[in-house]
Amino acid sequence: MKKYVLTVDIGGTSIECGLFDWSGNLLSTSLLHTMEVLQGDVVEQLAEELRRKMDENGILIEKVFGLGVGVPGIVDVKSGVVLKAPSLKWDNYPLRKKLQELLQVPVYIGNDVNTGLLGEVEAGSLQHVQHAIYMMIGTSIGVGLLLNGEVYEGHQFSVGEAGYMITDKSVLREGFQPARSGYGFLSSKAGGFGMAHEYEKKTGKPVSAKELFYLVNEGYGAAINIVDEAVDHITSALINMTTILNPEVILLGGGVGRELSPYFEKIEGNLEKYVPHKPKLRISSMQNRSVLYGAFSLCRKQVKST
Repeated sequence: MKKYVLTVDIGGTSIECGLFDWSGNLLSTSLLHTMEVLQGDVVEQLAEELRRKMDENGILIEKVFGLGVGVPGIVDVKSGVVLKAPSLKWDNYPLRKKLQELLQVPVYIGNDVNTGLLGEVEAGSLQHVQHAIYMMIGTSIGVGLLLNGEVYEGHQFSVGEAGYMITDKSVLREGFQPARSGYGFLSSKAGGFGMAHEYEKKTGKPVSAKELFYLVNEGYGAAINIVDEAVDHITSALINMTTILNPEVILLGGGVGRELSPYFEKIEGNLEKYVPHKPKLRISSMQNRSVLYGAFSLCRKQVKST
């Protein structure tokens, strides 16, 4: 009898692997550094880590239903091909095929934000919600849309690529310099990598996004100005999306998203001022585990449907 589900959350900074039982209990996790993994064969290293996890827990592959994976990029969920993932430098990468060949279990791939949205519906802040915008702000920015209780994928699996939104009209005339090749305007201005990149440009001092928020809390003017500007861009994006989608809830997730609670009053005030019906604004309480839970849910839904 198959009793377990393997999960992977591939992030721009770190990769977390998880082991669930069929009831949805997270039994074990482990963490890899994305940049280190990218220096070798990604799939072989993931497969090795997942085999290690099974060995540590005394689980045979015959007991595993499948593997669910969340990826930071545009994913063809039918074929399991990662069409574009700038932070991983992947284009048309056959991730599902490669993982299935090595592990010999069914593999289900999803965009990380949509997968995280599934996790929030499964076990987080969007339980019993029918209409929501889930903005994940980490290394870059993506959005998941919950419409009528279902995750909306879009025509070419590109729904919610909010990191490409333009929230400054001058860009239409002058263009902009992306923080990293392939990044859109909003990710370059308000994603964790983009903000850290902006701080280094202005001060000559390299920082991580986490260190940037520490500097904000310590009162460093350059850091405060960069985060304030980023919040303005994020707020503009949320206002525009809200006027079109009329969600019950806007949920902020990701490492940077969770740092924005001090700015809630400002964001909510602008939503109140500029949209017809202000949604509830929440921060994810899942501590970066929404994608793992969503990968479990993705796998379980696919297994049940087949």
